[in-house]
Amino acid sequence: MNAAALLLVSVPSQTGTDTFEQIHKKVTLEQQLCSCYRFALPKLRVGKLDTLVALSDSLQKDDITVEATLWRLQRQYKEWSGSDVFIPKVDGQNLLDYVIGFRWSEEKFSSTEPLANIVQSILGQVHSFEEELKKRTTDYAQRKQIASAEERKTSGSLMVRSLEGLVDPQKCTETEHLTSVFFVLPKHNEKDFLASYEKLASLVVPRSAQRWTQDNEWVLYSITIFRSCLEELKKNAREKRYTIREYSRKSGSTSAESDHWEESLESLRLRSLEWITTAFSETAIAWTHLKAIRLFVESVLRFGLPVNVETILLLPYAKTQRKLLKTLDRITSQWISGNPEYFHNEKSSSTSDDRYASLLGISIQEELHPFVLLEWNMMGKET
Repeated sequence: MNAAALLLVSVPSQTGTDTFEQIHKKVTLEQQLCSCYRFALPKLRVGKLDTLVALSDSLQKDDITVEATLWRLQRQYKEWSGSDVFIPKVDGQNLLDYVIGFRWSEEKFSSTEPLANIVQSILGQVHSFEEELKKRTTDYAQRKQIASAEERKTSGSLMVRSLEGLVDPQKCTETEHLTSVFFVLPKHNEKDFLASYEKLASLVVPRSAQRWTQDNEWVLYSITIFRSCLEELKKNAREKRYTIREYSRKSGSTSAESDHWEESLESLRLRSLEWITTAFSETAIAWTHLKAIRLFVESVLRFGLPVNVETILLLPYAKTQRKLLKTLDRITSQWISGNPEYFHNEKSSSTSDDRYASLLGISIQEELHPFVLLEWNMMGKET
């Protein structure tokens, strides 16, 4: 069990007393094990037993799915923002404060609807966020790849960068019969190239070699040849391991293209960060409502009808969770074993636990408390 988790618990309400205050007094005021808050549930529709059992099984998986989406949104925000800090607002407050002060939203999820319908509405909303996140992530990755490629064209070596800005088109030869061909050579091959370039093809214009620029390793030259012997030139250049670079006077401004993609990428990043902030808030709200439904379903399966339970949110202090659970075991086991509506004695209590465990498909040897317990991870997961 995660020591940083919150705990949602549900116990049968005790007649003639405030059940919450009794628990609050024991675990918070006297033993100082946790903070204790009421977690109000609306009057949800119970439905049929087989529907509740099916929901109990599926809700655990749905809970994991929605939680995973929430933390994926968080991780993506941190990646795109370049910061480890992400403090989103959930309905105008931070996530923990929203959970502590939770009130069911009838506007978002009508409590009069069948539970299965509410769950499907929640999952549909979260799935749409998941799909949109995938789309935005893919789009961002593609644009980033294009922007990086454009950047390499202006910042890489002469072997890969664009020739735009390095070559003056007015000094190039482009006619019906003549064309300029560009070579990138290792610096140590420069003398050999100048001595042999006129022999690379049968119709190379003599003394047409023009040096344009150099970097740490390479030098850029052009020569002028007749178009009719272009293939001959390429063949001989390959044999001498000279690299021919393509250049078109109509290619436009690579610098402007690079700036365009950089601006496009930044605009997408900022819009996506804004979208994630909204999606995180809505997903957190949906997750909280799903937790409430799960707590309700487990309470009905555990304690039966009519629904008369106290639902409580606990925030364990550091290193107190094990003691807190044992304390709750002692308090609630006395209430339940003494309540003829649920259990008559220790033996019948065990029988009821067996029946509940059987409904949920778990072993009675697993940790089973005399109260409903749901763990709630508020810290996110580093994956």
